[in-house]
Order: sequence, then C-alpha cells, then structure tokens
Amino acid sequence: MAFMMRFLLPATSLLFCTAVDLSGLGTEVWEDEDCATENESCSLSLMQLRGEKSWENLAEFAEELEDQEEDSNRSSFGEQSFYVYRSKTWADYEDTNVNMANLAGVLWYLHNEVVGHCPRKFGITRVIRYKITMKPTEELQQSQSNFARLCHFDRGQCTGPQSSLEDYNRYGYVAGCDKPNHAVANYPDATWYSFPGECPTQPIGAKSSGCIHNQKGGLCKQGEPWSKTCTWRKEYAGQLTLDQITSNHKFEERCTKGFYEYDIQSDSGQGSNFWHDKTDRNVCNRRIHWVASLFAKHFPQYPQLAPPPMCKWGDRER
Repeated sequence: MAFMMRFLLPATSLLFCTAVDLSGLGTEVWEDEDCATENESCSLSLMQLRGEKSWENLAEFAEELEDQEEDSNRSSFGEQSFYVYRSKTWADYEDTNVNMANLAGVLWYLHNEVVGHCPRKFGITRVIRYKITMKPTEELQQSQSNFARLCHFDRGQCTGPQSSLEDYNRYGYVAGCDKPNHAVANYPDATWYSFPGECPTQPIGAKSSGCIHNQKGGLCKQGEPWSKTCTWRKEYAGQLTLDQITSNHKFEERCTKGFYEYDIQSDSGQGSNFWHDKTDRNVCNRRIHWVASLFAKHFPQYPQLAPPPMCKWGDRER
C-alpha cells in the first residue's frame, strides 16, 4: 500500500517550485460566486438545480463512452492515442518519470488518498489531462501486450519492482500499467500507468549527464521516430480543479467549519454528496461519466479519443 500513498503525487522536493501563473489559464479555471462558504448544501446538487447536466441524465453520455469502448483499439497494437490524468498541486514541473492513470484510476486515487482531509491531503488541487500517443516496440508487441509492467515512480525514480526495470532492458523504455484493488473503491477499469523519461533509475537531483546519456528514456523529442527510446509523446489537454469537479467551491474555508467532503467511516460527506458510496459500482461509474462530461464541456477543442489499450497486469480481486 506504500505505493498507493505516493501514486500520482508531486515529488516532495518539487513543492517549492514556481507556482503556476493562474492569470494565463483564462476560462479554464472558474469560480461560482453564488456558492457561499457557509452554505452547507454547496455541492453537485447545486449544479443540478441550475439545469446543468446531472448524474441522473448522463445515460446518453455513458452510452457514447460504451460505444467508444466497443469501437476502440483496446486489443490492437501499433500507434495509439488516449487520455491519461494526473492529480497535482499548483506547483509547475515536467510530468515525466511519473505515474498517471485513466479517469477511473485517478478518481480511485483521490477517493482513497486525498479527499476526507482538511486541507486536501498532499495539497492536491487539480486534475490535469494529457493526450498520450504511444507505440509499443516490436519486442513488446511480440509479447502480445501494449504495456510492460508498471514501474512505481517516486521523486522521478523507478523504485521497482525489479521486473519493471528488467522490462526496460527487454522491451525498451515503454509505458507500463497495473490495476488497483477494486474492492477498496469500485471504479470499473481503474488503471495506473508509468511513463519513463530520462535516467529513470535515479531520483530528481541525482540524474547525472552520464545517466541521461545511457538511459535515454521513452519520451519522444519533437520529430523523433519511434524506437526503444521514443515510445510515447505527451500533449496537455486541459485541467479541472477539485472544487470544479465536485462543485465544492472554497473547500478549504468550508472544511475548517466542519463541512468535510468525505468521511471514510460514514462513506459520505457533509455539505457535499459527490464522494458518497465509494464501493457502489454504479455511483462510481456516474462520477467517472460526470468528470468526463466536464472535460468535454470545458475543453471542446480536444477530440474524443478511444479508451487506453487494455492492461493485462494486475488482479481485479486483490
């Protein structure tokens, strides 16, 4: 479970990096001025009352996602593009030699590690979406898989398991994957990914020029052809704050007055209904579809993409 605690986390040494200039985000970050700090019902239901798309009428959107999965290339090989998500603070640093997730996976992580604390644990404030384009190497494709085994990254270093480091030698610097425990939080198809960059065997601050030269990683440079050291490309594709996702605005002010958005003992929140019922598959599915619809609504310039290729690693029942 130690990996779960650092999954998708900002490296502690990076918390002192220059903060993001929010003025450049334009309409990507918004506030609901009508949502008062003392309003204990300031939650997703407020959006429903205003006529915005609610969980109850997301059936059509859910069917669209299911159709995408049926038509997707989840079992095929070759070059593929899909979205992944990473939870972060407002600190700005390069997301390479990190773990990311599909949408179900990042909600799994937030539900188990971040919400339920005041302030939110690790200072997490937002979810960033990236468009990943990747192509597994010939060696990896011969193993009948699009992914190697997940590498657990901590402060930019692959800390194991040893099999993931061996996979880099066997297949090249390819993306890895694994699936978390669905009994803990019932998010269907929750999957984590690892994306190796330069010198993945050493932590931030210890990546020497020699290590970078010998361990080139898999992140492609512009115009670079696919190879064992060019297996994935990354493009920014929008971000949402946790307050936006849950409509629980001014959370840090409200939680100091006792309005916790999630309590693990009662499996519910106070003043917010977004995180209720962590083990209910249908409710978790509605959360997934809700967040997907928010990204589609607020970032219409980005296309809908097929889900990520299938991950054969991990045990759904563990």
